[in-house]
Amino acid sequence: MKNNKMKKCFTSVFLAIAVIGVSGMAIACGGNFKSSGGGTYAETAAASMWQNRSSDAAPAAAMPVPLGEEGAAEVAKEDALSYDMGGGDTAFAASQTQEPAGPVADANRKLIRTIHLNVETTEFDKLLAGIRQSATETGGYIEQSEISGSSISSSQPGRRYAYLAVRIPSAHLDPFLSQINEQSNVTNRSESIEDVTLQYSDIESRKKTLAVEQERLWALLEKADTLEAVIALEERLSEIRYELESFESQLRLYDNQVDYSTVYLNIDEVRVFTPTTPDSVTTRIQKGFTRNLEGVVNGLVNFTVWLLSSLPTLILLAAILALIGIIARLLYRFIKKAIHKALPQKTGEPKPPAAAATPPAQQQPPQEKP
Repeated sequence: MKNNKMKKCFTSVFLAIAVIGVSGMAIACGGNFKSSGGGTYAETAAASMWQNRSSDAAPAAAMPVPLGEEGAAEVAKEDALSYDMGGGDTAFAASQTQEPAGPVADANRKLIRTIHLNVETTEFDKLLAGIRQSATETGGYIEQSEISGSSISSSQPGRRYAYLAVRIPSAHLDPFLSQINEQSNVTNRSESIEDVTLQYSDIESRKKTLAVEQERLWALLEKADTLEAVIALEERLSEIRYELESFESQLRLYDNQVDYSTVYLNIDEVRVFTPTTPDSVTTRIQKGFTRNLEGVVNGLVNFTVWLLSSLPTLILLAAILALIGIIARLLYRFIKKAIHKALPQKTGEPKPPAAAATPPAQQQPPQEKP
């Protein structure tokens, strides 16, 4: 009996040491051996160790292993550590699986894009027609259009200028901008992006809250039995309807601004594009000579056109001037004759009589004195 008791004691101590060793291994391995409730470590370890013992120790191993308060606390500590580590692994795995969802979240963001462009073109009408066609084909529209000036090929001073506000679906905005860049010379471009995701979500949550409140008020209105309660409920329902309509209007406005981007275009008609990079000296001389030659040619052409188109007016003016010159000359002669006739009467000197001319044959020779 004494030997059996000692054998049981040694077996219990050995099993306790085995349990502690297995627990330490579980802690070192990061809690891979998880507890499934209330001392599973001890029972599992005891069963595994008992299978390696001889048949003599079977009755003693079959008895419950008394862990005591310290052993129970150790097992509880291991269970908590295993649970925390397992939860941490789960959270880390969840965060790893949520990382690829970033682009999907970006796709659900509410972004309002606004583009400002200053462009030059040598084919004003063609560019305007292309913009209208592209806007129509992509499902957009021209919100505002202003055109001023005269054609660059006409004789009138000034060049044509256009201002357009175009609404383009956000999915087709980049191809539309690429087309404008190909058909014109972009001198200035600015872009702004406004993120209204938070405002949109806030309005949606407020709308849902008001909708729930409205349903509850309708239910209370059906059960109201006093006039004061009915009036108070109807007033609150009217306020809620007004707020809901306001929120719906704001949401529609945000949806329109997000779905359709706005492009503001300032279009100038030019003969030569403004260089986007500095020109060399040779290029500047060539462009300056070409520009001056074009100015001279345009001046001669404009003068010829003006002369031919104003020829009837010039002929009429020449006839009037010739008539005035003839009248002035006749008047001058008349006045001159009148002054010449009236000049002797004003001085009072009589005219000397004209001497009678005698022929030389009738003249007598002078007589000689004695």
